[in-house]
Amino acid sequence: MTTNTAPKPVRRVVIAGGGTAGWMVAAGLSKCLGRQVDIRLVESEEIGTVGVGEATIPTLHLLHEILDLDEVEFIKATQATFKLGISFENWRDVGQNYFHSFGKTGKGHWTAGFHHFWLEGRKRGLASEYGDYCLELRAGLDHRFARLPENGINYAYHFDATLYGQYLRRYAEGLGVQRIEGKIGKVHTDEQDGFVTGLTLGSGELIEGDLFIDCTGMRSLLLGETLGVPYEDWSHWLPCDSAVAAQTTLVGDALPYTRSIAHPWGWQWRIGLQHRVGNGLVYSSKHLSDEDAKAALAANVKGELIRAPRVIKFTPGQREVVWKKNVVAIGLSSGFLEPLESTSIHLIQKGMTRLVQMFPANGICQSDIDEYNLQARAHIENCRDFVILHYHVQNRNDSDFWRRCRDMEVPELLRHRIEMFRDSARVMLTADELFAENSWVQVMMGQGIVPAGHHPITRQMDDRSLSDFLSEIRRDVARTLIKLPKHGDYIHQSCAADKPMDAPMPPQLASEPLRINPQAQLQTVTLADGTRVYVVDDFALNPEVLVAQAQAAGAQFKAIAGHPYPGPQMNLPPALAEPLEAFFDQHCRERLHAGASLGSLVRLSRVTQEGATLDGRQRICHRDDSLLEAGEVMSASVHYLFEYEALGGTVFFRPRLSDAETQALLNDANRLAPAVFGDKYGIAPGYMTESNRYFECIGRVPAKWNRIVFYDGSIFHSGDIRADAKAYQTGLGRLTVNAFFKSQKLPG
Repeated sequence: MTTNTAPKPVRRVVIAGGGTAGWMVAAGLSKCLGRQVDIRLVESEEIGTVGVGEATIPTLHLLHEILDLDEVEFIKATQATFKLGISFENWRDVGQNYFHSFGKTGKGHWTAGFHHFWLEGRKRGLASEYGDYCLELRAGLDHRFARLPENGINYAYHFDATLYGQYLRRYAEGLGVQRIEGKIGKVHTDEQDGFVTGLTLGSGELIEGDLFIDCTGMRSLLLGETLGVPYEDWSHWLPCDSAVAAQTTLVGDALPYTRSIAHPWGWQWRIGLQHRVGNGLVYSSKHLSDEDAKAALAANVKGELIRAPRVIKFTPGQREVVWKKNVVAIGLSSGFLEPLESTSIHLIQKGMTRLVQMFPANGICQSDIDEYNLQARAHIENCRDFVILHYHVQNRNDSDFWRRCRDMEVPELLRHRIEMFRDSARVMLTADELFAENSWVQVMMGQGIVPAGHHPITRQMDDRSLSDFLSEIRRDVARTLIKLPKHGDYIHQSCAADKPMDAPMPPQLASEPLRINPQAQLQTVTLADGTRVYVVDDFALNPEVLVAQAQAAGAQFKAIAGHPYPGPQMNLPPALAEPLEAFFDQHCRERLHAGASLGSLVRLSRVTQEGATLDGRQRICHRDDSLLEAGEVMSASVHYLFEYEALGGTVFFRPRLSDAETQALLNDANRLAPAVFGDKYGIAPGYMTESNRYFECIGRVPAKWNRIVFYDGSIFHSGDIRADAKAYQTGLGRLTVNAFFKSQKLPG
């Protein structure tokens, strides 16, 4: 940055976006920089998101050491299992498998790695399989694991990404990071230097900062959209551009490795956690349609589907730079390879640690920006080449997808490394590369490269010496292996987690789908301002399955942190949610002026909070469209599942104030302490059921067993909560199904 004034010190850091990336950055910065900087993180709940199991690599230990995390606590909090490597099935060719393990294989010499001695041993008939000399590989295939003294076994984790984000959030907030709920509506930049100065949220609140970390995902709101940094497309090397992910119930013990299973159009992952299995397909949309991908995934999983598969689109690549002006992109906002070698979380971690090392406390300098970008590019390009290797070097001839991958031109450095290994078994790497020599050796030999030669120093050993050398390594591995417990037994004995609040439903709970009454009649209720809502009585033929779900899975109800709903909630499984969504599409979407679907969220909900404890947001009516982008609309429904009608239906309101005054009231309800809000506006604690000086009641729909009401989410409304608090806290109380349907806004 060329300027005549000294750089401005960085004291305020704003992280745009949460999730794994945002909270990893927040945790790392707060631990390393302490109170030297003010760190705020802005995030909002997403509609219809699907959490999947995440596979990691051993570098995650470094982050956890930096954060001083307790490993057993972390494992329990994230439902984690242990990972010793990846099983690559059908990659070299159909029916041919190999294992990419962590750690080292055998013992090398300063002149040559162990694989040179192994190749010499194979040539003389003295060596067994390459994996026999690697503890992690043998333990993985035998489903054994234990943590050993002095880092005697190399491992990573499989964990629940959503739980991991929540775990890091608790950690970061404990160190002073401030979380701000809201969706970013506008990014402000300085007219002179183009630096980002602040973020305006949907509530109207302005969040100002000196340094902004873009963790907004593939959208890259700050670096890409605002600062205009172009995206470099690598799909000519990495042909998969789509993924479909789903969760299934756990069948048997979780394996201590990731399964990567190649198919004619891409590949499939299976990741076992303590409480479920993460599944997904990564595929080329040129070779497989999204619907066929969903069907293929359903046909290739074990256990019952917990949630309907969700398609995710992506373009493999990287932003031309990942730090520009005062914005640093970390995570998907900076780029994305694909899930194959579990690099995503590592790249987040690397971006965070690099930022800590080069943190611009005394002001942002272009030399720091340039060095950060050089290191980031070199690191991700090395990771990229390692992933390309899997696709390019193989013998499959069963589909156009694999033939194209085999015939494609690859980056020059990768081509050189392949040729060098094929000629002389040499692997020449730079100091800071993620994947070490043993990883390259395992994958190149596993994918089918047979080196033509190897280092001549191996020929200095006579047969007996070479045989003894190899045999002793193999015996050491076998002696340690036999002492290791089974992976499942080790977890059960040392770090078994409690059943999570959002654990998957037992299959039988959702085995009977919700059946909508085909004779149900849609009634129109016109509110005082002319707005229409739609009511259906006797909505479901079998509403008792919803109540049974709530009763049997009661432990899964939980209050969502930061969410204003006055009680616990839980997501419905597809068999119970999808019929409701189909009814909305057929009967209500057009009536509520909603266009194409952008996602939905269907939850069982219970009101349990006493009126005296309500904060500002909960004391007034609300809308369901506060987190929408331009061109989006929200529709909603509430299905009453209680017979005691005094627990209340739904009340609708319209503002008495101007739009600006109403927005100011809503902003204060979000940001002011409850007592301060009450004093300022004269609104005492309690549920809003009648008109006040700020809102006028324009209609209400009484509660009735098995009645559902559909309405435009932009209408102010509130639950008609009047009964004694004990009535709401007895049994399931005021049990409802609340559904939200996000859609494109129709023109006109």
